[in-house]
Amino acid sequence: MITTNKLNIVLDIGKTNVKLIFVDSENKAIFSYNTKQKSINQYGIKTLNSESIFEWTIKKMNLVEKKYRLDKFVCTAHGTSIALIDHNNQEILACTDYEYKYDKLMDDYKKIAPRFDESFTPFLETGLNIGMQLYYLVKKNPRLIKNTKYIINYPQYITWKFTNNFSSEISYLGCHTHLWNFKKNKLSSLVNKLKIENKFPPIKKAWEIIGRKRIGRSNIQIANGVHDSNASYLYFKNSNIKNFTLISTGTWYIIFNQKTSLTTLNPSLDMLANIDVFGKAVPTIRFMGGREYDYLTKVFKIPSNTKCIKNFNYSDYLIYPSYAAGGAFKKHNINTNLFKSLNKGQIYFLICIYMSFVMNFCLNKMKSSNTIILDGPITKNETIMKILSTLRRTQTVLKNKKEIGTSLGATNLFNIKKKNKLQTITINKYQNQSFETIYKNWENNLFKKEMFSHS
Repeated sequence: MITTNKLNIVLDIGKTNVKLIFVDSENKAIFSYNTKQKSINQYGIKTLNSESIFEWTIKKMNLVEKKYRLDKFVCTAHGTSIALIDHNNQEILACTDYEYKYDKLMDDYKKIAPRFDESFTPFLETGLNIGMQLYYLVKKNPRLIKNTKYIINYPQYITWKFTNNFSSEISYLGCHTHLWNFKKNKLSSLVNKLKIENKFPPIKKAWEIIGRKRIGRSNIQIANGVHDSNASYLYFKNSNIKNFTLISTGTWYIIFNQKTSLTTLNPSLDMLANIDVFGKAVPTIRFMGGREYDYLTKVFKIPSNTKCIKNFNYSDYLIYPSYAAGGAFKKHNINTNLFKSLNKGQIYFLICIYMSFVMNFCLNKMKSSNTIILDGPITKNETIMKILSTLRRTQTVLKNKKEIGTSLGATNLFNIKKKNKLQTITINKYQNQSFETIYKNWENNLFKKEMFSHS
C-alpha cells in the first residue's frame, strides 16, 4: 500500500562511495542505500561506471516507490567528470575518471590555458582540470570531440538519463576546470581555443526542474543538480550562521571562505575559486585529506577502534606531507621504520596531529578569522577536531551534528529559499598550548624540506 507521504531523493556520488537517500518533508532520511563507484575503460582512458550507477538508482527508486510516492530528485557529484554525447543523443563515453593521466600533455596545455586571474584555477595533476581532459582528447582522439554534440557534467549526465534534456550548471563548470571566466562571467578563452564553445548545453540554475521521470505512480521532478562540495557549502550558506569558514570533508578536504580575498589565492598551493549555485566566487583551498588518512591508517595497520596515546614526546615523530594527489605538497610514501619504537595508539595520535596541522596550514593561507564549521567524516574524530580547535585559539570551531552536509545541502535545491537551522556542537580546546609551538616548528620544516608540489 502506498502512503500519501511524498519523499524526495538525493543521489550523492562521491569519488569512492555513492549514497542514495530518500528524505521526507523535514529532510529526515527515511531510506538510505550505498554502493561503490569504480573505474572502467573506454577508448583507452579511465572512465567511471556511471551508467550502472544510474541503473542502480532506478532499481532502488522502484523499490521505495512501492510504498511511498516520490516527488523530486537531485544528483550531487564530485568534480571534474564529464560525459560526451553524440549527435544522435547517444553516449560516447560517461563519465571521465579524473585519476587518469591526462596531464601527459601538460606542458603544451599550459600554453593555451587561461591565466589564473581569468579562471582562478591552478594547473592540477591527472585530470583534475576538465580543460586538461578536453585538450588531451582533442589531441589524442579528435574524432571523439568531432562526434560530440554536447559535453555535460556528471550531475547533468544523470539528469539527462532521467529526462533526455541537456543542461549545464555553474557550480560544476566553475570548479577548477579552466572553463569559466570569473571576470566576465562566461565560458573562458580556452573554450574558444579548443573550438568547443557550441558543445556546452544552456546553463540552468542548480535547482531548476529540467524534466520529469515516471516511476510507478510517481511523476518525479528532476532538478538540474550540483557539484558536491558546493552542495555542502549551500547548506551552511542558507543557515543562521552568516560569517564562516567551512571545512567539508570526504575524499577531499575542501575549505571555503567567502571572506577571503581573491587576490590572496596562490595557485601553487592548490588555492582556487569555486563558484556557488548563485554564481558568486568562493575562495577555496583543498587537499585529499580522506585519501591521506586512509593511506596512513592502512600503512600502519591501525585498527578502527584504536585509542590515541598522548603521553610521549610526539614532537620528535611528526609526520610530514603528503600521501595523495592534490593539495599544496608533494606526494611521497612514509618511512615506517622511523616509527618502529611506537605503539599503535601513539602512531594514531601522530596521524591525528598530522591531519590537524595540514588543515591549520590551509586555514592560515586562507586568512580565516571567522567561525569554523566542520562537516563530513571528520566530525567523528574528536582528537583531530580538538587539536585543530586548540590551534585556532581565537576562533570558535563547530561541528555539524548531522554529519551529512553534502546530501543535506542538495535537499536545499528542493526549496532554494529555505533557511537551515544548524545543529552544531562547539569543539573544546586542549589546555596544552604546546601544540602551537610544535605546529610552528612543523611549518618551518616544510619550507626547509621543500615539500611543496609547485615550489
